[in-house]
Amino acid sequence: MKILYAGTLDPSGTCFSRFRAIRELDPDLHGFDTDQELNWSTTSRLHRAIETHVLRGPRLRQANESLIARCRELRPDIVWVDAGEWVRPETLRALSEQGIFLVHHVTDALDARDWRVDMKRRLLRDTASCYDIFFTTNMDDQKKLAGSPRPVALLTDLGYDHRRFEPSPLSGDLAAEWDNELVFIGHYEANTEAGILALIDAGLPVRVYGHAPWFASKNRSKLGDRLRPQLGNEDYIRALKGARIGLCIVSVLNYNQTAARSFEIPGCGTFLLAIRTPQHLDCYEEGKEAEFFGDHEELVRKARYYLEHPEEREAIARRGLERCVESGYSWDALMARDWVKVKELFEKARGAEDPRRSRSHE
Repeated sequence: MKILYAGTLDPSGTCFSRFRAIRELDPDLHGFDTDQELNWSTTSRLHRAIETHVLRGPRLRQANESLIARCRELRPDIVWVDAGEWVRPETLRALSEQGIFLVHHVTDALDARDWRVDMKRRLLRDTASCYDIFFTTNMDDQKKLAGSPRPVALLTDLGYDHRRFEPSPLSGDLAAEWDNELVFIGHYEANTEAGILALIDAGLPVRVYGHAPWFASKNRSKLGDRLRPQLGNEDYIRALKGARIGLCIVSVLNYNQTAARSFEIPGCGTFLLAIRTPQHLDCYEEGKEAEFFGDHEELVRKARYYLEHPEEREAIARRGLERCVESGYSWDALMARDWVKVKELFEKARGAEDPRRSRSHE
């Protein structure tokens, strides 16, 4: 079986982790790197903003044409699209007419509670029905899609790359450089900032690594030198490893119940303090494998307690890591589970008497 995987293939990204995991399961996997095809780095921020909001323009058109051409050349049985906000419906129809089985995977919400992000995702909402399988990590989105005859909407999970997020300690110099008590790494949302400010008001030593909107906040002066620029690649992992407590405040805009950090923090052997959600409670036993909070008072109280009780904190961190491994929260384990479903539905579609699905290999 020949598969084409269309997604961002930056080795530090979660898309590449999923790509690598599927390649371990089915070696005849080929990559279509959307970073190279869209090539946003060679254009202005204004041009990129216009194309990604209007969802038309030369780069989007070229990427869609390239995907069709690549499929004509490769003749894959399955095309897996990861975060296909750029893929047009006519492109998917052209692939479907080639007899290709179409799979989509997304870890973001379809209806973001922010108009700027929501505009970028409207094409993905329009194309959802063009896929044979639509994997989403969002419970609400899966329920909405499940009522339609197409696609087959399957709930999957966020995970972590166990090769990168692993518990080996930092060396002496790195340990000193990244030594922090409380760390939050992530994008700005008002709800997230409110939790950080509660920790600051309580006199707790929290550090935030975030992108530009954090620095534009009206509370910028209060955040002070606790706020640092966003991290990438290995520095991101070092910051998690160097923290006594890793904070996880899930996105309200994406109406998430977990985040990648829900698994990356324990995967690094660091204590997880996260907002209490049903999915978090399914993933970890509270007070034994992780700790959770429901409001700012509980956040402050638990952060202070576990900073003052290192033995309890470290024991919970060890059990959290064990739970990650034993319960299969790695991308390798999740893709092994989901790939079985893809193959089953692919074989079912191939076996059905559907002329649209017949293809010639003469």
